[in-house]
Amino acid sequence: MINVKEDTELCQKKLGEILVKDGKVKSSDVQKALSMQKDNPDHQLLGMILVNMNLISKEELSAALNKQIESSGSGEKSGVDLSDDEGIKMIVDKYKETEYFDDLNELMGIVTHKVRNPLAGISAAVEVLRERVEKDDSNERIFRMIFKEVDRLECIVKDLFKAFSSK
Repeated sequence: MINVKEDTELCQKKLGEILVKDGKVKSSDVQKALSMQKDNPDHQLLGMILVNMNLISKEELSAALNKQIESSGSGEKSGVDLSDDEGIKMIVDKYKETEYFDDLNELMGIVTHKVRNPLAGISAAVEVLRERVEKDDSNERIFRMIFKEVDRLECIVKDLFKAFSSK
């Protein structure tokens, strides 16, 4: 099961590690900012807290975020991997011969439809943004990453639907 809070915390810690490694902030500054983030009603993330504390500039934050994006695109895993085919097969096998399978199958149809629609909207919106922003390597790298992740989610949804729709 996905835990968005844990995934976000992991990403924030990785960003902090990059900033510390680059010598932009001290580890203690990152820890202080992370604790402030937990108590922050405005939901500011680590980078903006460090900018607001005048510990880094927006340019330094941007450079660190680009490094984080590059590392996540190079096979380094972050967060939960949803492409566990064995786990999906185990669930299907567990319920296949029960009366719940038809309900589960119907639920998967609804879920895949509800996920695919926003993915299509995200792809379309990113395509429009791609045409409107400055064409440079940094922006293009970000757009490629977004499209790659949208495609990955689409494949996961397709695999889930396929697994549950085949009796």
